[in-house]
Amino acid sequence: MHLIYIDDSRQTEPRRRHMGELISVGGVIVPEQSVAAFSTALDGIRAELGIPEGEEIKWKPPRDTFQASAGGELIFELRQRMLQAAIDHDIKSAVVVWDRGHLPWEKTDVEAEILRYLYERITLHLRQHNDVGVIIADQPGGSRADEMKWLADTLGLTREGTRYVTPERVVSPILTAPSHHVPHLQLADLVTAATTAAIAGYSSGMKLAPLLQKLARTNAHGLVGGAGVVLWPPDLMDLYYWIFKETRYIKGGEEHSLGPPNHRFSLRVGRTYQYDDGLSESDKNVS
Repeated sequence: MHLIYIDDSRQTEPRRRHMGELISVGGVIVPEQSVAAFSTALDGIRAELGIPEGEEIKWKPPRDTFQASAGGELIFELRQRMLQAAIDHDIKSAVVVWDRGHLPWEKTDVEAEILRYLYERITLHLRQHNDVGVIIADQPGGSRADEMKWLADTLGLTREGTRYVTPERVVSPILTAPSHHVPHLQLADLVTAATTAAIAGYSSGMKLAPLLQKLARTNAHGLVGGAGVVLWPPDLMDLYYWIFKETRYIKGGEEHSLGPPNHRFSLRVGRTYQYDDGLSESDKNVS
């Protein structure tokens, strides 16, 4: 059994040129034997860094919390150590990021579509491990009625699957829980928000990219692109090169070289970030 914890994130003001609002959903896929072990590891990290007992770890903590006043170095250490603890306990992640600047669907339509993409990656991971899983989401904001509607809208996934995956691997309708009481949802918040920040061009996310890459699930070729990190639309694929140093992207048996063209490959056109990462020197230092 695997337990999968999911959360969403967004960036309304990306630093990269030609990029619009980013909407994302991501999750961490936790083997049953690692559930308690990660909680224990995180308790130790919290104690060593002096984070008050009961304070929820958030990418954007409220102003009146210890984390909000702790300073950048401590928060960076906290994030690094959380990600490394997840890696050490065989946890994997998958995050889907949609750029509304390139494909300006309505937000509600985007949210439904990227959840479907994430569900497919989760199911493929479970299939690779010949296992089943349960998905637990952070409680959506809004009223109880809003939460019930959100849960009802997800039933199609767990009842019918998608065009590409069948539903037998995820053995329950999606459940919700308050992230304040679930450390694995706090990890999902970190992974999803950090990945989205990296795609948006913020240093707070890009500095964590090596750990995010180690944590992310990979495809049969050992690549994160399209497996552990999904960027949509495909025009964004060269960001796998600029952020995760991957030089190729493989989908449906077709291989694409990433990054600036060289003499070995024919000139490519139509991809926004194939020649540069879309950041000015000043943007690269924005946290």
